[in-house]
Amino acid sequence: VNMKFLKKSKRWMKAHWQNKSFRIFLAVNILLVVLLSVENMLLFSAGVLKMLRYVILLCGVAVIACIDRRSKRIPNEILLALVYIRALVLIAECVMYPSYALSMIISALLGSILGGGMFLICYFITRGGVGMGDVKLFFVAGLYLGSGGIMAVIVTTVFSSAVYSIVQLVRKKAKLKDEIAFAPFVWIGLILTMALGI
Repeated sequence: VNMKFLKKSKRWMKAHWQNKSFRIFLAVNILLVVLLSVENMLLFSAGVLKMLRYVILLCGVAVIACIDRRSKRIPNEILLALVYIRALVLIAECVMYPSYALSMIISALLGSILGGGMFLICYFITRGGVGMGDVKLFFVAGLYLGSGGIMAVIVTTVFSSAVYSIVQLVRKKAKLKDEIAFAPFVWIGLILTMALGI
């Protein structure tokens, strides 16, 4: 399964690399990751492992955002890879900070329950208006961000998607019932959350 995923990822990267806007987006993402990492470590005294968590999640969500914007689909393979990586980073955090191990595990679990749970409720309320991919994405984001960080990302994501939708409606570029890809706004929400040092 891992080899299949790697081959699929290689093909996807080759196909998208031809697109100029994708290369620009990738460059912007890398620049933002560097700037936000430096800002968080200097201004907010963020630890190396916390920054590693954010960087991995931000890069993963950037790839998901590209796919979701084009095909309105969030691949389970990427989400699963992010879960595995998060488990490894959490083990490293527990080894480095054993006195905080239990609280870090609880925070990660609560974050995933809050993120995934809130969007699962939205999934049932909107009858599919919010996709199951979005539910799983917020579950994974909650594992990385914990109970405090996931709430900030939810607020900034919903706010940015609402602003975009209103602007599109005013410009008559979209209708009220039109679906929008949600992952790009999760990416924006993550950037805003990192910029604020939450």
